[in-house]
Amino acid sequence: MASTPQKLSGLIGAIALLSFAGAAHAETVCQGSAPDVGAEIHGPVLQVLDSERLCVALGATPDQWVEVALAPEPLQKTAAHPASRGSLMAVAFAQNITCRIVDVAGGLPVAACRLDDQSVRALTREPAAYVAGQAWR
Repeated sequence: MASTPQKLSGLIGAIALLSFAGAAHAETVCQGSAPDVGAEIHGPVLQVLDSERLCVALGATPDQWVEVALAPEPLQKTAAHPASRGSLMAVAFAQNITCRIVDVAGGLPVAACRLDDQSVRALTREPAAYVAGQAWR
């Protein structure tokens, strides 16, 4: 079993590798098994596929990274900007998030994800995320 420094080293390497991968294409390297509905997963976001899908690393290798679709939430009246891949990158990439699997659609887990006790989906609609997301390709 790998030690914590080895796991951390693997995750840092994976983040570096993915930062150089073509960000514009929506192919995923995430190969982890979909958790059951009701399960909760926690880990860093190592890939953002589009404005709706991301991968949560449960370990150091892609076979332990789980792709999830963000669960829909009602739009709040204060949401001034639509979510985009860039805003999701700005909010979630390399951040530790917690996702509760609420459904499965087309074989893909659908999850309500939180970062620091706030909805990831709601954070993507914040003006700061919109502005920061403009810089992501």
